[in-house]
Amino acid sequence: MHAFTDVVVSFAPPPLMVVIVFSVAYLLVGISVHFMRGTAARDVFGTLAGVFAALVYITLVVGLYPDVHTAPR
Repeated sequence: MHAFTDVVVSFAPPPLMVVIVFSVAYLLVGISVHFMRGTAARDVFGTLAGVFAALVYITLVVGLYPDVHTAPR
């Protein structure tokens, strides 16, 4: 698990990664839901997926690297 988080943390700064994780989750869920249920469902479920994916990322990083935002790059 630490090896995985080492790679994820070194990929990009945490604020940028939160945006990337949110965007990917929104697109993956939002596009598929758009075709099944329509645009309103895309916005709701895509946003929920993005928010929860970003929260999981934040929890993962802060839980294993509490001082990552102050670490030099």
